[in-house]
Amino acid sequence: MQVSEGSDTFEFRSPHGMKAAHSRRRTFAGIAVRHLQHFNHPGRAWHDLSGPQDTLTVVLAEIGGRCEARTNLHRPATLERQRPNHISFVPAEIRVWGYTDNMESVRELRLSFDRKSLGDWFGPDLDPGKAGNPELMFHDKRAVECARLLAAECDASDPSTGLYGEGLTIALLSACFQGRPQKENSGLSVSQLRLVLDFIHEHLDLSVSVFQLARLVDLSSSQFARMFKASTGVSPHRYQLNTRIGKAQELLLMKGESLSMVAVATGFADQSHFTRTFKRVTGATPHEWHQNRTP
Repeated sequence: MQVSEGSDTFEFRSPHGMKAAHSRRRTFAGIAVRHLQHFNHPGRAWHDLSGPQDTLTVVLAEIGGRCEARTNLHRPATLERQRPNHISFVPAEIRVWGYTDNMESVRELRLSFDRKSLGDWFGPDLDPGKAGNPELMFHDKRAVECARLLAAECDASDPSTGLYGEGLTIALLSACFQGRPQKENSGLSVSQLRLVLDFIHEHLDLSVSVFQLARLVDLSSSQFARMFKASTGVSPHRYQLNTRIGKAQELLLMKGESLSMVAVATGFADQSHFTRTFKRVTGATPHEWHQNRTP
């Protein structure tokens, strides 16, 4: 069964008992992130969770019962794993069944990626054992919360910047594949931080990725995100957003600068996106903010 997503098409492999599905897709640093909801006919239904790439699926909602991930269609999961919001990792081309019985629908977030890309994201923090073998129906509250936020990004008509989605993706995958304890208090060196901040300030009008920033200082994406927050107190996305809003405020105080020009100069998709984001951050629209600061 195929689901069209604009120019992209997603296919459920070997479906049985499924009647319809909806899908929304975003891509963060080469990782396809899909918010899927599929609907079933009464009775048993299943499909193959595997694909040409590794797959991580996070169940967000189950209506009418419970779903399972099974290597054998006739062998139920153990009772301790039959809890809501379970997560399953399925390596490429290893058949694992997504199974339901008399369930109306399942809503999930599904990530597709090449295993070697995990090394780029996590470097020495990656647990190769976790990334090399199937793991079905495990649970992690932090990963589920990240998955909910990513699902909202997939659905958003006005999505946030790429740094936000990448940050959530890193956090979700690190919860599932992190191998070593994190050094929370270890920040970037002064020279590393200056290099990164200068790059962000010089490219406010462009889409900058966590991977780009991490490469500037020769770190994996997960190491960089953790160390950046230790140094600044905020995530790379939040720092970029604060910097964009600060630059926008400077431009608003300059006579003759239109909102559309300010939006483009500070990296927002359009004037409407800029206005909504500005109000969310400052509590006022650009026009209101400007009026309160001019005689």
